[in-house]
Amino acid sequence: MKIGKTSWLNQSFLGGGAILALLIIAGASIICPATPQAADAPDLSAAIKDLESLDPATALSAVRLIKKSGPTAKVAVPGLVKAISHPNEIVRLNIIEALSEIGPDAAPAVQKLSEALKDKDLMIREAAVMALFAIGKPSSAAVPNLIASLGDDSKRVRDGAILALVVSGEAAIDPLVKSLQSKDKKISSAAAEALGRMGTRAVPPLVEVLKKGEVPAAESASTALKEIGPPAVETLIEVLVRGDEKASARAGEILLAIGTPAVPGLVEALKKKK
Repeated sequence: MKIGKTSWLNQSFLGGGAILALLIIAGASIICPATPQAADAPDLSAAIKDLESLDPATALSAVRLIKKSGPTAKVAVPGLVKAISHPNEIVRLNIIEALSEIGPDAAPAVQKLSEALKDKDLMIREAAVMALFAIGKPSSAAVPNLIASLGDDSKRVRDGAILALVVSGEAAIDPLVKSLQSKDKKISSAAAEALGRMGTRAVPPLVEVLKKGEVPAAESASTALKEIGPPAVETLIEVLVRGDEKASARAGEILLAIGTPAVPGLVEALKKKK
């Protein structure tokens, strides 16, 4: 015979004190939960102090312990920021990775991470862009150096910079739009990709670039608007109907690329025109 959960529980209570005793113990644990962080605090404090060591082995051991603690290691951020200029590159790399693991609470490190984007060591640059991405919107202070990183020889750095710029939010839009005019194809292409991922908020400035028709910026803006897709349709239809010949043609090309989602708006626009 199958016994439901409620029936089983009732029988258990009726059957004796063993289950009741376990429930009392569990209840005590809920009322007075364990605090695992307290046990780790002394070790983490020692690790923060060891970050100051010029001995690579000591500093590396310390930062690895901090990195392993993840977001709960936010108390270590000031020490990590101070130690980010450690002379040993392996230690520095692990410090940046630790800041990435901590995430948004590592915001005080943004300036140092921004400077690390210019480091000669590729692995440091790669780690820095990903740390800024992990920190999120507070990384907006690093936008100028992230824009420069769009021209990095490493595709991994460029891709990381795109991600970090997208999460930086509004502060990145105007610099990215200006970057569409760059003669460096890597920068203009990466800027278009970043703007394409920013969605509706990037549509107005991109359409303005489209209207001006300056090459290569207008072409890059077209790429971004195609990536944005349906959220750009209404504004593009306005350009199609009221823009000059070149702008209208570009808008039509983008709408064609967007495809089916653009059809209802186009039909409605044609009805109004009649």
